[in-house]
Amino acid sequence: MEIRSVTKAIRLMEALADAEGPVGVTELARQVDMDKSSVSRMLRTLETAGYVSQDPVSKSYLLGLTLVHLGQKVLRRLNLRNAARGSLEALAMKSGECAHIAVLVGGRALYIDQATPARGVSIDAPVGTLAPLHCTALGKCLLAFQPALAIEALLPSLNLEAFTRRTLTDIGSITRDLEQVRERQVSFDDEEFSVGVRCIATPVFKHDGTVAAAIGLSGPSPRVTDERLREWETMLREEAMSVSMQLGWEPPASMQRAKVDETSLNN
Repeated sequence: MEIRSVTKAIRLMEALADAEGPVGVTELARQVDMDKSSVSRMLRTLETAGYVSQDPVSKSYLLGLTLVHLGQKVLRRLNLRNAARGSLEALAMKSGECAHIAVLVGGRALYIDQATPARGVSIDAPVGTLAPLHCTALGKCLLAFQPALAIEALLPSLNLEAFTRRTLTDIGSITRDLEQVRERQVSFDDEEFSVGVRCIATPVFKHDGTVAAAIGLSGPSPRVTDERLREWETMLREEAMSVSMQLGWEPPASMQRAKVDETSLNN
């Protein structure tokens, strides 16, 4: 049973979350299609609990710090984040670049953890970063391994913005790119989201074989050569398999045999 007042409060907080800065009561009332007096009362209640705060000068509202604390508690409880921590650190140490893991949330890739190298400049994407699906390596991975019907529904609803001259923005080209991602089980961002940055990612699977997350590496283009990407691909596959198995996923027999053969050759 829906409690309308709770639903309205959630809509208010979502409107504030989407805003780039503080929002006034009148504008909020317009966005959520509520009368100003109701919005004002709800905001005062939310402010008392710390879910929103009011700018003392403009009297406009923005999200409060209570949500940050709640979000951090949720992240700490994520088995996925705990399972991936060791792999992220290993990838950052071996590559000398920044390692990330992201999940699909509301049509975007949400970064839930990262590990940075011990020294040197790296590509930083803080926990909580929301990235587009169509032009980031992590986003492509998350999108490519959704069910076909989900992809068909998602693509037209995405804001296919051109962030650089390399960004694919037409659905046909993006669909072909996603097919390659599924075939290789690895995705690339070759300066498609940010000029001067190249990234690679691979999927992490749950016990039922569906995608749980994407794990990846990012670095400045001058350092990230094609040769390094090939090296990273091997590392990423190994670490993604490790995380997936911690989540209860069982790799196909062919993949297990390939792993055994590779180990035998190395020994």
